[in-house]
Amino acid sequence: MSEIMVKDAMTKDVVYVNPNEKVIEIAKKMREKDIGSMVVCKNKKLVGLITSEDLIKRIIIPNKDPKNMTASDVMTKKIITITPEENLSDAVITMLDNNIKRLPVVDEDKLVGILTDGDILRMAPNLIDSWIKGGSRESEPEVIGDVCEICGNYSDNLTKVNGLWVCEECRDSSPKI
Repeated sequence: MSEIMVKDAMTKDVVYVNPNEKVIEIAKKMREKDIGSMVVCKNKKLVGLITSEDLIKRIIIPNKDPKNMTASDVMTKKIITITPEENLSDAVITMLDNNIKRLPVVDEDKLVGILTDGDILRMAPNLIDSWIKGGSRESEPEVIGDVCEICGNYSDNLTKVNGLWVCEECRDSSPKI
């Protein structure tokens, strides 16, 4: 798919905050830098990620007062990462499989960059097809867990058939596919 390595496409100058930084200040930094996320590090070690969606889900919607909230109060702690030596196409698959737009890049537990969907599209426009089509590993069947596009029921075993993600029941019985 691609010979480009993550280290060639990632943003190296990552803006990050510490876990004790106030959410209000983090939101201001995100607005000033025109970025949709902020990496949270302690001694250059990745400990979390805050996205604008996190701020909406964890502060705005539950109507919480952000004045005394810190990064550690709203950050996502379970972060999917990638190393700088991995292939960019593997990064695309990881992002697609996990429905994420940002992938922190770590080397021996230290943050060395961040890979975004914009970085990928800028460096490897040929991966757009994979992105749009819901890319998959060529050696593995395309199977995901999501909502069937025919019956609307959730399934852990969706397969792409004629451009639609369908469950096993619909694959076996639907005249639409």
